[in-house]
Amino acid sequence: MGMSAAYERNAKIVVIMLTMNQREKTIRALASFQEIASPPFQLLLWDNGSQDGTTDAVSAAFPDVMIHYHSKNIGVASGRNAAAALAIRTFDPTRLLFIDNDMIVDQDFVHALLEPFESDPQLGQTQAKLRFMNDPTRLNDGGGCRIQFWLGRTSPVGFGEVDRGQYDKPAKCVSCGGAMMVRTDVFQQLGGFDEKFSPFGPEDLDFSLRCYKAGYHALYVPQALAYHEVSHSFEGGQYTELYARNKSRHWLLFMRRHASLAEQIAFYLVGAPLRIIQMVIREGRQGNWAALRGSARGLFDSCRSLLKPNRS
Repeated sequence: MGMSAAYERNAKIVVIMLTMNQREKTIRALASFQEIASPPFQLLLWDNGSQDGTTDAVSAAFPDVMIHYHSKNIGVASGRNAAAALAIRTFDPTRLLFIDNDMIVDQDFVHALLEPFESDPQLGQTQAKLRFMNDPTRLNDGGGCRIQFWLGRTSPVGFGEVDRGQYDKPAKCVSCGGAMMVRTDVFQQLGGFDEKFSPFGPEDLDFSLRCYKAGYHALYVPQALAYHEVSHSFEGGQYTELYARNKSRHWLLFMRRHASLAEQIAFYLVGAPLRIIQMVIREGRQGNWAALRGSARGLFDSCRSLLKPNRS
């Protein structure tokens, strides 16, 4: 496989998966990991307050999976951090593999994400290649995320393209958190995912950019392949007022933290007006004025936080 047996023995991996009211998807994702023979790993499922019998079903189907049930939904960043803390206390892993529960993985998935760490001491995290589950010929992610701060937009590399092997070379990237492995010591050094982005947000992109600033980097590994259904549990996947408020507030926080001054100015002069017009047209056609109200409230939240920079 290209990796020394000693290195495989020394690497201790915990796969961390979050779920909330997605029993069948979670069972499907966990079942795909049962097909992986090596390297060895532990599975930890963090349940953010499911009411659909997820934990009972998983316990019956996969008795070796460690399950933690939390009484309420604490969001992605907080849930992953809490799960990571539990994994570290229980298993003392050298690597944490974060995976969304709406994916299935290939048999070489874990090994492929682990292998590059052997030869690169500055590698902080590895990122998988994703195809759409409902159309496996097309890419969901072919190399991490492209960020256009001035347009207020992020998009996975190769999104929607037919996979012809055009993204089959490993490359440094800004890693998306849906299917990525990270060094435990780096995760602890950075304080994990920033919980200011809870219940959802670009906490994964923020983590990857902070990883670069700390002197590490992320690597896209196309040999690590997963298939993604692309689903959202927050607010039932609907563009509600709360969803829009969080999205707006979190984007502005993310931009202030990582965009250059020129990019921020361009966003407020060009990107923001364009995005507002697009949103008014899109949501206005559906009569979803609550989403517009939520975006405005998110902008107000962000402006207010500027007056308290020590808490932003």
